[in-house]
Amino acid sequence: MIKNKNFWRAVFALVGTTVGAGIFGLPFVFFHSGLLLGFIELILLVFMILLIQEILGEIALRTRGRKRLVGFAGEYLGPKWERLVKISTLLGSAGVLLVYIILGGGFLALLFGKSALWGSLIFFIFWFFAVLVRPKTFGRAEFFVSLFIIFIIVAISLISAGYINAENFKGTNIKNLLLPYGVILFAVTGYTVIPEMEDILGVEKRKLKRAIFYGTLIPPIIYSVFIFVVAGVSGPLTSPDAISGLARALNSENILLLGSLLGLLAIAGASLSHGVYFKETLWYDFKLNKWLAWALSGLIPLSLFLLGARNFITIIGLIGAVFFAFQATVVLLIHKKAKLSAVIPSYEINFPRAVYYIVGFLAILGAVLEIWYSIF
Repeated sequence: MIKNKNFWRAVFALVGTTVGAGIFGLPFVFFHSGLLLGFIELILLVFMILLIQEILGEIALRTRGRKRLVGFAGEYLGPKWERLVKISTLLGSAGVLLVYIILGGGFLALLFGKSALWGSLIFFIFWFFAVLVRPKTFGRAEFFVSLFIIFIIVAISLISAGYINAENFKGTNIKNLLLPYGVILFAVTGYTVIPEMEDILGVEKRKLKRAIFYGTLIPPIIYSVFIFVVAGVSGPLTSPDAISGLARALNSENILLLGSLLGLLAIAGASLSHGVYFKETLWYDFKLNKWLAWALSGLIPLSLFLLGARNFITIIGLIGAVFFAFQATVVLLIHKKAKLSAVIPSYEINFPRAVYYIVGFLAILGAVLEIWYSIF
């Protein structure tokens, strides 16, 4: 029974890390591109992300000691790649945490009628000190928090389903073909917690691949229900945060409160895991003092927020596409080297070399197009 509990703790550590800010941007980008195009992109990208996350799981199993992507790059690819991944990790993690500060503050503002600025600052203070909690508490907490989030999504869907307008599902906009791309990647990627999943499983490491499989596929299923209901009800009123537009479409204070609570729960769980990952990367891989690592994990994203970086959809789109492209390429390169490790993992991912080239090329092409789309 204990072993089974550890398996589901590992699964929901990934689910809890994944189901965060991205879910709220999905209905907006799906509606403006067309739901058919959006769901085709979602299916294709989920398979790509599953491959990368299972590969990273194998790398973690082949590597001794407590390391994250920076450490993997240093061990298998050398100091130059390690420095590049350090820069990528700093920028990507800071961007992700910036998104949580923006959206967390927005939901607090909806709940309490305060300004989004003050909501973000209050959210940051609570989050910043919560990051000090030991990582192993997340597996236990996220299991129950994730179940509650799923319950609220189902509740909102049941309440709203009767108001779905089929007209909102018609048509596609080819000009917005790339609009969902980066947002989907941001919403579905949760690989930062995979080394932590290995720790949670303890002696049951052979279950890691299956835990990654479930943990990767559960979020897109949840997202699909949420997108279908929110876009179907809200139509042209669909908002970047999903909740305020849905509440306006239904003229419902209850939906506003329930949705804002859902938002805070989703953001809280994911932001804690990402905050710990950022802190531990600075601590373990950058060799900074523990307390300095903790301070920087909060001060860097807060500084970006105060400097005016607050456009939610643009930020998650760029982060999702650009950093996935770079880090997925690094994971593929590391995997080739890690195969030579003397440590025998509990599972192996073996594909023809052409598959690796295709996945890497598509990820890089997607990042270039996302940048072009965002600028022009």
